[in-house]
Amino acid sequence: MKNIVKAIKLSFVVAGSLSILGSALIAKDLPNRGPIEFSSYDTNKDGFVSEQEFNDLRAKRMEQKAEAAMPMKNAGNAPSFAMFDTNKDGKLTEVELLKGQNKQMQNNQKNMGMSPNGMKPKGKMPAFEDFDLNKDGMISLKEMEESREKRMEQNALDGKMMKNIANQPAFSDIDLNNDGNISKEEFLAHKPKPRQ
Repeated sequence: MKNIVKAIKLSFVVAGSLSILGSALIAKDLPNRGPIEFSSYDTNKDGFVSEQEFNDLRAKRMEQKAEAAMPMKNAGNAPSFAMFDTNKDGKLTEVELLKGQNKQMQNNQKNMGMSPNGMKPKGKMPAFEDFDLNKDGMISLKEMEESREKRMEQNALDGKMMKNIANQPAFSDIDLNNDGNISKEEFLAHKPKPRQ
């Protein structure tokens, strides 16, 4: 009888240890805040994220947060798989996921009321020449949009998040004379000055 009681107690200890270990492993793999890495979503390692993989991982994260008694503000407003699947092929590439995460961060920053100077820029700031794609000395709205899109794609491929994307000025904010083009002078007048 004593052996049975010992075996039951031991099984509880083992079960408890395994549940703690399991929680620690999930917590290690999934951040409680911020974007989740593509490799965590792509559970079958086929290079794409299916809607099922996307939803399953989100559910795991919510479960993890609930177990840790963490707040889940705006969980109901989380973007759907369809919002990330821009080409509507039913699967996400790493670029689609990163672009969607960048867009979500942009929306979150707007919702938090961050000012354009609210965050210190990191990395190389793009120069006028980076936007003047046709090298005519002016930046059109189309050039601005194409340049920003290319920069976002490159950063996504490099695994970098564009944290200040919500703070990008609108074309009309830079085009001071409203002629539909941005001159180098207008661009430089609007570019943040480096800190000294």
